[in-house]
Amino acid sequence: MVWGGFSLHQRTPLYHVVGNLTGQRYRDEILAPIVLPTLQQIGPNAVFQDDNATPHRARLVNDYIQQTGVVRMDFPACSPDMNPIEHVWDELDRQVRANHQPPRNLQQLLQMLQQEWQAIPQAFFTKLMNSMRSRCGELERKRGGHTHY
Repeated sequence: MVWGGFSLHQRTPLYHVVGNLTGQRYRDEILAPIVLPTLQQIGPNAVFQDDNATPHRARLVNDYIQQTGVVRMDFPACSPDMNPIEHVWDELDRQVRANHQPPRNLQQLLQMLQQEWQAIPQAFFTKLMNSMRSRCGELERKRGGHTHY
């Protein structure tokens, strides 16, 4: 959906504002500095979930994940509802639309997104993460088919 000339339903909105996400950027700017340390803090039972976006499946990303020993959850194609970030993007979109006039430029959109991101209550994230076990269980029972989420 386009709003004020900008789409808020892009797969990775902030990267569309500041540049293109490539496999190398994904590895160097997201996986290495953020994801890997977070998984290490969680401990040896941590499982990493991403989706089938092209940068996430680049050979250099797959090699990096294998080299670092990260356990990656298999993610069925065409199941964006199983990725918690998709629900966060939807919530962010609703809040921006409810609390702001359409942005006049990309800088204003970025400011709105950052403001509303900070305002999302921690309870929203907690509830979303607590639902993952049942989401994954239903997806497994449906053998990758449609779930009610």
